[in-house]
Amino acid sequence: MPDFLLEIGCEEIPARMIGAASHELRERLATLLQRERLEPTGAIAHLDSPRRLAVLASGVPAAQPDLTEQVTGPSSQVAFKDGQPTPAAHAFAKKVGIDVGRLEKVSTPKGEYLAATVTRKGRSAGEILAESLPKEVASLYWPKNMYWRKRGEVFVRPVRWLVAMLDEQVIPMELFGIAASKTSRGHRIIGSETVAIPRPSAYVETLRGAKVLGAAEREQVIRKALDAATRTIPGARWREDKELLATVVNLTEWPVAILGSFDPEFLELPEEVLVTVMRDHQKYFALEDAAGKLLPHFLAVLNTDADPSGIIRHGHERVLRARFNDARFFWKVDQQKKLADTYKSLGF
Repeated sequence: MPDFLLEIGCEEIPARMIGAASHELRERLATLLQRERLEPTGAIAHLDSPRRLAVLASGVPAAQPDLTEQVTGPSSQVAFKDGQPTPAAHAFAKKVGIDVGRLEKVSTPKGEYLAATVTRKGRSAGEILAESLPKEVASLYWPKNMYWRKRGEVFVRPVRWLVAMLDEQVIPMELFGIAASKTSRGHRIIGSETVAIPRPSAYVETLRGAKVLGAAEREQVIRKALDAATRTIPGARWREDKELLATVVNLTEWPVAILGSFDPEFLELPEEVLVTVMRDHQKYFALEDAAGKLLPHFLAVLNTDADPSGIIRHGHERVLRARFNDARFFWKVDQQKKLADTYKSLGF
């Protein structure tokens, strides 16, 4: 049985929206395959990044099994008059595709009815998926949508490419004016502009070669990179932050970590102020010593290959210095006010 791949490639999706959308897409695909009697023998996997949502199902039947069922028609009183079939009986026979003389009579709680045993030939998986998938994708929930082609067609960000395959065959479907193909895209900066996917089973490895990793692998890479960078500061450790880690995972496709520093004089500010600036505004990880005291260093996760010349690190340090200066200014100004005055200015 063939493997199935669907990849929706688009402009960068907000990090906070990726997880829920990926889960919903997998749920919709599982429901669709179950409803159409195309349940896969393997699990439904996924690969998400800022520029793509992808689902992979292994062992999808090439076609639905034929379905034999009994179809009930009009009542015998309506179907026959004076022992002869009425137009209602002929219409039912035409509907089920058999001769009127082969219709059966069955007893039901409501009386005697005409019936027919018919076998419906199963449709191909490619035909069903081409027909149903665009509707499922268009129905995904997003907290905010965009339209870029025409009104009525909305998605979280403009869709730029579409991959839909059953083994080596492209599923003939279209989404937002883009026809499905075997061509994906790698990392925007350091990857290949176009990447040919030979088959769904090779998708993950092919993208890895184009500098795109799956979310679980990106998290492992980020953790190792944070550990390695932290070890260059004796006695330091990076402050564990699950929410921030999840965010930077969904901001990158090929992550690396860099270590930056700031002027120790900023440590006179409350730790909450410094961490808030680094975490919420810049998506930096704070460093602390063994006693939990903040150190004048930070870790930034980049979506690129490396920073050998230190230009990126220098830029991050300049931005952080400016933000800390702003924070110090407002901290000092706020302390010049009495708490009661601040309370009144808030409208209480």
